[in-house]
Amino acid sequence: MTSHCEVFVYGATPGGIGAAIAAARKGRRVVLAEPTGHIGGLMTSGLGRTDIDWPEASGAIYREFLQKVLAYYTDRYGADSQQVKDCHGGMFFEPSIASRLFTGMLEAEKANLTLLTGRLLKQASIDHGRLVAVDVAEPAGKVVRWSADAFIDASYEGDLAAAAGVPYLTGRESRDDWNEEYAGKLYMNFDRTKKVLPGSTGEGDHRIQAYNYRLCLTDVPENRVACYKPEVYQRKDYTSLAGDVEAGRVKSIRDVLNILPVPNGKTDANNHHYCMCSSDLPEENQEYLDGDETVRQRIRTRQRHYLEGLLWFLQNDELLPQAFRQEALQFGYAADEFAGNGNFPPQLYVREGRRICGEYMFTENDARLAPGLGRTPVHGDSVVVGSYAIDSHATRKREPEGENVALEGFLGLGWITEIYQVPYGVMVPQQVDGLLVPVAVSATHMGLGTIRMEPCWMQLGFAAGVAADMSLSLGIPERKLPIDLLQDRLLEEGQMITFFRDADPLTEEGSALQYWGAKGLFDSYEAQPDQPVSVAFASRMLDLARLLPGGRSLPALPASAAVLPAGMDMGPRLPITEPAPAEYWQAHPLLPRPMLASWVETLNSRLSAGISIQPEAGQSPGFPADSVDAGSETVRRGELCRIVYQFLKKTRS
Repeated sequence: MTSHCEVFVYGATPGGIGAAIAAARKGRRVVLAEPTGHIGGLMTSGLGRTDIDWPEASGAIYREFLQKVLAYYTDRYGADSQQVKDCHGGMFFEPSIASRLFTGMLEAEKANLTLLTGRLLKQASIDHGRLVAVDVAEPAGKVVRWSADAFIDASYEGDLAAAAGVPYLTGRESRDDWNEEYAGKLYMNFDRTKKVLPGSTGEGDHRIQAYNYRLCLTDVPENRVACYKPEVYQRKDYTSLAGDVEAGRVKSIRDVLNILPVPNGKTDANNHHYCMCSSDLPEENQEYLDGDETVRQRIRTRQRHYLEGLLWFLQNDELLPQAFRQEALQFGYAADEFAGNGNFPPQLYVREGRRICGEYMFTENDARLAPGLGRTPVHGDSVVVGSYAIDSHATRKREPEGENVALEGFLGLGWITEIYQVPYGVMVPQQVDGLLVPVAVSATHMGLGTIRMEPCWMQLGFAAGVAADMSLSLGIPERKLPIDLLQDRLLEEGQMITFFRDADPLTEEGSALQYWGAKGLFDSYEAQPDQPVSVAFASRMLDLARLLPGGRSLPALPASAAVLPAGMDMGPRLPITEPAPAEYWQAHPLLPRPMLASWVETLNSRLSAGISIQPEAGQSPGFPADSVDAGSETVRRGELCRIVYQFLKKTRS
């Protein structure tokens, strides 16, 4: 049996939801297929505290989700409620509320979007290097073939990309592979010192960072379900904690689990950075990515039993002091979360899946300051802004080399990670057309250590959905899309492709500044949109613009501020006695508004640009043609960026 859609998205993760919604809003017939019965990935499975350091650096679909979270708690409990305070502007939420909101967002697009759950990928079909169909097993076991004009792999694991024959990586690169300072084997104390211990050789290997489940616990008695002993309980997994308690390294359950609040008395309980035996289970996920469903289910079950057993040990084992156990007993599973799964989160936290080999390999260096600049490296094909510290969870269990403070592979580089651009090339796979991969992106282990956060994945998915629509509209492969057109459309949708500390990204001027930021016009996170434009800046900007799509015909600025309109007598005048041009512009460095007006008039008369200049606040409404004083009425940076970007968009639209 064969069915057809225009865009087939595999994986209802936040990245998949972003992709499906973006394509559906463009009018495409979209199928979103999820292998489990669960949608929303980690954001609906216990990860209720958003992993993003600068929420102001997020845009489009993720910003929309944050607004919906805030609106829900405000409408339900009131603007001054504790729930609104605890939701932290929409960044913190209960799993069930995230699920409700995602369901509503998908329902709103149901005219074009079909959600199918319980659809497990079996194989992919390639025709002349292009992905053309996938076979998926339905819950009853029947296999259905889906053909599509475009495919998006939004699974955490990168399963569709692997089935399609896309080359991929797992494990860790060495420091030598991509010149990454903290790559490979590393023992780092996660405390404030970030001390690197002996044994940190930086060698690459096959190891994958640890997985876990993010627990939604509560200490509210009326909503608390007691923790239970798992079906398979391995006490030896936890006995080392007794020594940590005796030594004073662990004083309570909060030193074992990182228990952080979300609204209504619930928590997002994660692995604790400073504990040598927490909710992560290093080493035991090595077979997961390339394993079949039987292998993966065995690992999921082991992870669940391990975590259930950890809670049981903390609350009941007599190796621990009674006061410790009594405090731990205050917590239980939230009764109104995951009721169909024993109040346990359904989605394993696959922190790192396969990493495709794409058109660009994102590394640690892409999320750190570019040498000599005040910002991270510039990517002309940027489609997303990322903003989370590079980190990795452990790849090995406790060892003597860790000196009871470090697990090998556990690191956090918050003090050197900066806001960065994510280039389109990371989700364009090598060798296979018809497919975009916004989650299992092309990155090193270190590079993925920052991209791998749900807000970034969700926005990458959104960009993939817009790109898939454009590919179909233009009839060209995804890898050959005109990047500037794609960026134009993303900016129109409120996506962020560059971050500035001093510009509103959601305005017309802010979009223009972002575009120019992606093209390398600014070397820091300050665009200074209200600063007067120098003639040097304007000339360099036009030089750059002529290299960009739509900009070849842009004329140069007038070389002189003394150009008079035809019909006005220039004489008497002796030009040879006047200051040389270099001397004149040194004395008058700012771009005068009359010069800009004359240049725009040339655009409109010669190139039919249709550009208009609106008087800025405090400026007179007219532009006197006989004004040659370079300081008479200056031009703002933001205004010039908007005008030239407006021309480029008109020319290439």
